[in-house]
Amino acid sequence: MSRIVLRMASALTAAVVLTTATAPRAFAQSSQMPPSQPPPASAVAPNGEYVAPLAQQTQQVYVPQSVALSGPRVIKDYDEGDPIPPGYHPDTQIRKGLVIGGSITFGTMYILSVLTGAAMNDSKSLTKTDGSYLFIPVAGPFLQMTRTSTSLGNTVLAIDGIAQAAGAVMLIVGLTSPKTVLIRNDLAEIRVTPVRLGQDGNGLGLVGTF
Repeated sequence: MSRIVLRMASALTAAVVLTTATAPRAFAQSSQMPPSQPPPASAVAPNGEYVAPLAQQTQQVYVPQSVALSGPRVIKDYDEGDPIPPGYHPDTQIRKGLVIGGSITFGTMYILSVLTGAAMNDSKSLTKTDGSYLFIPVAGPFLQMTRTSTSLGNTVLAIDGIAQAAGAVMLIVGLTSPKTVLIRNDLAEIRVTPVRLGQDGNGLGLVGTF
């Protein structure tokens, strides 16, 4: 019995000695691990706090179709080169403001000139003045000034000719210089746009987007 107790005591003593011998070595190895690297200087704010980097790869945001197609029908203040929002596509449109303004200005003044020229021809036996030049658009009022001897008549004709010329320029620029807009993808559209007719001809055509 005493031998068994002696052997158990010897084994326990050896285990304690082995544990005591290996513990300092393990502690020394753990204490020799390299410290964590400090953040780069560009990632540290003036107050010493860590700042996350600005350039991070993120997943593209998915925009549901119902949300993408709930925006305005046409985005008119689009500049070429800007990113296109989801649910839209670029297209060209005539400049309606210039077309409408030019048409009204030119048409109104030209109709007044034609009516005035017709009235002058009807009363030619009294006024001794021919108003045929007023049937010519834009240049007609200026040509008619060569047949008018009064200052009031020449002033009215000059204003008429300038207004017709301004309206015609606005109309031509509005038709021949279309602007780029963004149109929602779910919309069908029919628009008037300049087209080429043959080799040298130009005209207007209807173009549809469905």
